[in-house]
Amino acid sequence: MSPTVLLFAFALTALSFLALRPLATRVGLVDLPGGRKTHSLPTPMIGGLGIYLGTLAICMLSPVVRADYQLLLAIAGFVLLVGILDDLYEIRATLRISCHAVAALAMASLADVRLDSLGNLLYLGPVELGLLAVPVTMFATVGVINAVNMSDGLDGLSGGLVVIALVFLSIAALAAGQSAMLSFNQILIVSVLAFLAFNFRMLWKKSALIYLGDAGSTLLGFILAWLVIAATQGADAFIAPVYALWFLAVPLMDTVGLMIKRPLRGQSPFSPGRDHLHHRLLNAGCTQQQTVLIMHGTAMVFASIGLAAHMSGVREGTMFVLFLSLFAIYLVATRRPVPAQNLGQAKS
Repeated sequence: MSPTVLLFAFALTALSFLALRPLATRVGLVDLPGGRKTHSLPTPMIGGLGIYLGTLAICMLSPVVRADYQLLLAIAGFVLLVGILDDLYEIRATLRISCHAVAALAMASLADVRLDSLGNLLYLGPVELGLLAVPVTMFATVGVINAVNMSDGLDGLSGGLVVIALVFLSIAALAAGQSAMLSFNQILIVSVLAFLAFNFRMLWKKSALIYLGDAGSTLLGFILAWLVIAATQGADAFIAPVYALWFLAVPLMDTVGLMIKRPLRGQSPFSPGRDHLHHRLLNAGCTQQQTVLIMHGTAMVFASIGLAAHMSGVREGTMFVLFLSLFAIYLVATRRPVPAQNLGQAKS
């Protein structure tokens, strides 16, 4: 994708945010201040809608990208709509997750993007899923959606983690000559970067101008799940699943860890909580910006390990064992509940 097109994508997405802000205020698509939140003014939750519109517009101008990703954009539009309704009316978690499962089912059945194989994780050859392919695809997709959604707790955090995963996936696509996925990833990356320009707190901008909202975080989670599955499965696969897993390591470890620990404490795994990794870093005395940068840096390190292993041909089983070992260490290190103090810095 040419730099001119990417610059146009950035500008178009940024302009969509400017156009959507007054509309969001009129319809009530805003995050109101109060409680544990630190922003003092209603903040539009239009990140997902702006990213989608910017990405959609550029993809429609590229025949190759449009042909390969029109189904993705259509189903992602459904996920976005569910998220907007959730931001407006706070729909039940079970209904929201059911809608995400329907989107995953459509991805697997209509687009033939599904997890048929987990790769050679056990040193005995590829682990083929057979009849379990569709259910596992639905479970994994809903898991990634929730991982990205749950990481949306500080300004710039969720969007940055998605960009990091997309950048490393793009490097693998470039090395494999997968031009269509590379082009789509580039468009999505610059659209998310446009959002981060409005969202990330910097020295000259003490508060976010817009938020992703559930619409944005679930949209990005769904698209990321689609791209990773498409990159690791079928005739056009160019990276084994276990290597791509490292690109998502930080949000996945945090979310899966909570899915394990919350039920053990008698809590719903999907209930709001202050026990995420970013809450632990805040409690340790890090500022919001420091917490975001630490998690982004950690994500880049993990993704670099996965990409280096892919490029150098490290055995898939070895990388799977290493990933599980690091996850076990993370579970032990975060076994203690987060104290209530010093958590007021979080966005929501």
